[in-house]
Formats: sequence, C-alpha cells, structure tokens
Amino acid sequence: MLINRLFGVFRTAARGLESQRKAIATATENIANASTTRTADGTPYDLKRAVQTGPDARINTFAALLNDMKGELSVSDPRHFAESSLHRSLPEEELGPMTEIEAEERVRLEYEPSHPHADENGYVSYPDINVVEEMARMISANRIYEANLSAVQSSKEMIKRTLEI
Repeated sequence: MLINRLFGVFRTAARGLESQRKAIATATENIANASTTRTADGTPYDLKRAVQTGPDARINTFAALLNDMKGELSVSDPRHFAESSLHRSLPEEELGPMTEIEAEERVRLEYEPSHPHADENGYVSYPDINVVEEMARMISANRIYEANLSAVQSSKEMIKRTLEI
C-alpha cells in the first residue's frame, strides 16, 4: 500500500537517526573517558564501539531509505535497481536491533611512577583511545544524522505537496 511505503521512509530514517545518535553518544563517552585509569571494577575504561547489527547491517541508512522509496521512484533504466542489495526488503521484525554497543579492552601503558594508579614498575594503564579518531567518528555520525533529517524533511514536503493536489 502506498501509505505504508510513504511512512516506511519515516521508520527507516528513525532507525538511522537512532543508530547515529548511539554512535555519537559512544564516541563522546570514549573521549570523556580517554584518561580514566580506574572504573568501578578497578580496570581502565574499555573502548566502546557502536556496531551495526541485523541481517541488513551492511546496507547503509541512505540505501535502506532508497529501498523504501523504490516503488515511488521513476527510473529511466530498470537495471539501476537490478542485482542490487537495495532490491531486497525485509519485514520490520527481521531487522533486529540496528545498533549495539560493544566494548573492546585496549590498554596503553605510560610511565608515571608518581601516579596513584601506577603499578610496581611505575606504569599506569590508560584506555587506548585516539581522540582524533573519535572526533572523526562523531563528525561522520553527525553528518549521517543530518542526512537522515533531510530525508525526513523531504518526505514530509512531498507528502504535504501531494495532499495539496
């Protein structure tokens, strides 16, 4: 039904927005804890990653959005969608969670004998977090988030104009 396809765009964009929100929050948490030497369990902070999951995890949000709109698109050549992962459409219940947060234990040692958490050799265990890399992840996730917002705005405008006819 056309109504379900139109509003499917919003569901897809909402999944993308939530996924990128988690990616931004994870990168922010990593940056904030880049020098945390002790957590509640007495170990350094574990690096976290927002990881795409589910059967369609390899399809990016924009591609999934195109897949939802494929029926409404006017295509000059039918091969544009043939033999493509965009051709498949999975029911909502088969997608599963879009993003999971996974922890990765990576530690770097720094020689700081006067630090209260230094071991007997004077080394302190810090989480191995590259702040520049985390900032790049945040910027990338932010841009994808903005692209999803643009898709929602464009869809709203198309629906609005359709109703004006």
